[in-house]
Amino acid sequence: MSKYDDLFDATAPDNSLFADKGALDPLADPKEIVARDAQERELATILNGLHEGYLPPTVSVYGPPGTGKTLTTRRVCREFAARNDRVAVEYVNLKECRTLFSAANEILFQLADEKKGSYEGLDGVFDGIWDALEAYPEWTVLVLDEIDHIRQDTNYDPSDFFYRLLRGEGKLQRGINCSVWLVSNELLEVDLRLDSRVESAMSDEAVFFPPYGEDELGAILEARLARAFREGAVPDAAVAYGVQEAARRWGDARKALTLFRQAGETASERDLEAVTRECVEANLETTEKAAFLERAGRLPASHVGVLRAITARRNRHTGAVDQPVTTERIHEVLHSEGVSDRYRLRRRAIREVVHTLETMGLVETAMESGGRDGRRKRIISDARPCVHRARAGRAAVLPSCAGRPASDLAVGRAGPSVSGHAVGPRTPQ
Repeated sequence: MSKYDDLFDATAPDNSLFADKGALDPLADPKEIVARDAQERELATILNGLHEGYLPPTVSVYGPPGTGKTLTTRRVCREFAARNDRVAVEYVNLKECRTLFSAANEILFQLADEKKGSYEGLDGVFDGIWDALEAYPEWTVLVLDEIDHIRQDTNYDPSDFFYRLLRGEGKLQRGINCSVWLVSNELLEVDLRLDSRVESAMSDEAVFFPPYGEDELGAILEARLARAFREGAVPDAAVAYGVQEAARRWGDARKALTLFRQAGETASERDLEAVTRECVEANLETTEKAAFLERAGRLPASHVGVLRAITARRNRHTGAVDQPVTTERIHEVLHSEGVSDRYRLRRRAIREVVHTLETMGLVETAMESGGRDGRRKRIISDARPCVHRARAGRAAVLPSCAGRPASDLAVGRAGPSVSGHAVGPRTPQ
């Protein structure tokens, strides 16, 4: 026997609690979509406009990660197309696209199995897209996933891309009917700063996928847990605790599935006969950290700028992050000397970004009386991992604060929670 025979024998599952661990794979498509009836109905209503001769030019499908956006949208669209010969559905994931040109080329590749050279430019790629769509049925629903990864690059900005997609001359000349469904973590207008010609071409149709609540996560996990574990391996008390914490912390089905897989592995490693509450607790922090790093890694650049501005100020004596902060303080940091124009958001945009970050669980807010100045929103981020590390290569370039260079502005355990009543700053803001 070789050392590998001994290695594999030593690491082989022994009395595992799992019956089918693959049932907890967060990327596996379930047979049935659970807890998204309202969103399925909204999507179906929009698609049925086809029978009246109309599909909107754009549909925004948005919500935090792990809330079923992609799964539900693809399933409903494809089921509709299977019942209607007048429409075709194409799905394109743009997550790995680093430029607007590559995003357009990815769409062309999905439609025609070809890509254009850079010398043909964005117009050449879109000519190829329209040529391909001429062979499609009367209507095409183009589902663009991870659309919030689209960014301004050295040659084009998002408005160039979207104007060609929605109002391109080649599209109009060929009479192509294409409804573009934009799947993202948020509404796009805040970060992309689309110009008025593009905004006027987009429709107001939007379908929001909120974080899952406790009952919804329980319904999603019930069948998965029954398949994944041996009978009796996950007591009701452990399930209830895990579901409650997953709903409270994330509202993310993928994170909940990962939590129970890891809890089962912990129980097996400890030679337990069943998953316990302690097994769940042991993995909450690990999953929490992974959840934060994933969310931070997906943030648009402007959102990273706001998040780092929230955590930029340090106490001169203790070095601790001074929080909570106000919108005005964030605006002051983002408009400091040396900050790139791409991070210089207006106050209204900052408020919208803060709302998005709160929805994602990256910040907390509370209203506080400001005396004669009225009520003010106080903002904190309880983000322990370093945002700069999570967004390596795309973090905001912020000015020095309290004598510390911007590169040192890692995010530490922030100040007091804002979940209570009045919250005051550690030092005057």
